[in-house]
Amino acid sequence: MAGSKFGKMVLIGALTGAVVSMFDKTTRSEMSRRAKGLSEDAKYYMKNPDVLRWKIQDKSDKLKALYEQFDSDKRYLQSKASELKELTPTVKTLVEETKTAFVDSKDAVMEAKDDYKQMASEAIKGGHPGTDQPFVPEEAYADGQVDGGSMGGGDSKGAFVPDEAYREGQVAGEARDNMKN
Repeated sequence: MAGSKFGKMVLIGALTGAVVSMFDKTTRSEMSRRAKGLSEDAKYYMKNPDVLRWKIQDKSDKLKALYEQFDSDKRYLQSKASELKELTPTVKTLVEETKTAFVDSKDAVMEAKDDYKQMASEAIKGGHPGTDQPFVPEEAYADGQVDGGSMGGGDSKGAFVPDEAYREGQVAGEARDNMKN
């Protein structure tokens, strides 16, 4: 019984609100205009029921297509979610392995950098392992501090200059002074 009183009271409230809103002149004129439009539409569809049937069928088809699209999208998202659940442990493992590989590579690069610094400092001092010739940086050739062009050639960043070049005067200027020290 309590439910039936609630529905009645809501209906009475809605009707009271509608009556009160009609005290406004613009609301009355707008409602009158809409009522005339509805009346004209009703007369048209009474004369042309096929048009009404066609419009209803068209709306129904659009709603069915929308539902089917929604259902298809829902199934697609569910399948992708299940795939993601299956791939998550694999991806996590792959990310961890990649991280480990990068850390190992970084460590190897740092070790190689330290080795290169040591070899370069020994080479500049003339004590490069495997040769007893001094090392002349490529910048010395570019600045004109070494005569006779590139003695090392190729893509190297410097060249080992034979001791004879010092004796014969082919290494000039500051580079020769630096190389002897």
